[in-house]
Amino acid sequence: MFGKSLFLTTALCVAALAQDPNLHIYLAYGQSNMSGQATVTDSDRQTNPRFLVLRAGNHSNQKVGEFYPAAPPMGHSQSKVGIVDFFGRKMIQELPDSIMVAVANVAIGGQSIDLFDKDRNKAYVQNAKNKGDTWWIQYLDEYGGDAYKRIVEMGKIAKQKGVIKGFLFHQGEADYQMNDWPKRVKKVYDDLIAELELDPEKTPILIGELAPTGDLGWRNDAVKQAADLIPNGHLISAQGCPAIKEPSYTLHFSREGYQTFGERYAEKMLEILKSQEPAPDTSKQDSVVEDSSKMNSANQDSTIAIRGLPRLQVVESQQPKLYYDQKEQTLFIRFKKNGREYRYRVSGSMR
Repeated sequence: MFGKSLFLTTALCVAALAQDPNLHIYLAYGQSNMSGQATVTDSDRQTNPRFLVLRAGNHSNQKVGEFYPAAPPMGHSQSKVGIVDFFGRKMIQELPDSIMVAVANVAIGGQSIDLFDKDRNKAYVQNAKNKGDTWWIQYLDEYGGDAYKRIVEMGKIAKQKGVIKGFLFHQGEADYQMNDWPKRVKKVYDDLIAELELDPEKTPILIGELAPTGDLGWRNDAVKQAADLIPNGHLISAQGCPAIKEPSYTLHFSREGYQTFGERYAEKMLEILKSQEPAPDTSKQDSVVEDSSKMNSANQDSTIAIRGLPRLQVVESQQPKLYYDQKEQTLFIRFKKNGREYRYRVSGSMR
């Protein structure tokens, strides 16, 4: 019991510190299928200290811009379970234990790509208000009244705390009659890349198909066009992902469909991450082993008991644990993975 709560606390402390290359952050946006429409179960509420939500909506007694253990609702207050929930769980399942994954989700059902366009969103919102189409404004208010601006705000925090690894996008049902929709999708992506000063070659956008068995499956040609227009755009297939027939339409995926779809987003992202890995430098293998053994020797004598905590010993397993380095007067999270030793500073003076 102590170990689980302690590691959760320390993991969140790490996320709150200076920029950490092992904190991978994804910015998600779109409409209802990105928001998530599947019913929340008890298992969905079970958290993992390596999967976090960067809170983008002002609700749930959690502060916007802070990291929390990921659990639905991941977007606005009425979000349920969807793509990002299953994406994050699959990512941490496959990535090394040293990596944490966080998602910031800005999604509102039934809305056009224009809601996310910095040059069109104000007119779009005003036009909706003029027509009395205001049921969704409460959710926009949770995102600060400006969806594009909120994505940028989350992106800036993400760059301070970790590394933005990509965008997750699912939208298009509301724009089924918009002929230039693919170009507008690209414009929003390009604007975000420019404003957040990201390298487009290192920052992919994953674009998911609309439900093939739904009312708008025929629009997937346009979805593919959008992915093809963006040099680092990637199409995520929704083939075989069931959709639910509702009274007025068939647009939303079933829980099974969301799981398959979200895991496909993750599989594509894992493939991209793999392709970005530098070639291994075999010339340094011996020095890595030597440095690790020296660290073990140096820390063996400096491990001491901390007031209020049990004695913490040198870690030989892959499970992260705390240890106190007396020489550096610093508390670390430390673990071994594939023969290499990793450690994260939790407290103490920087040297």
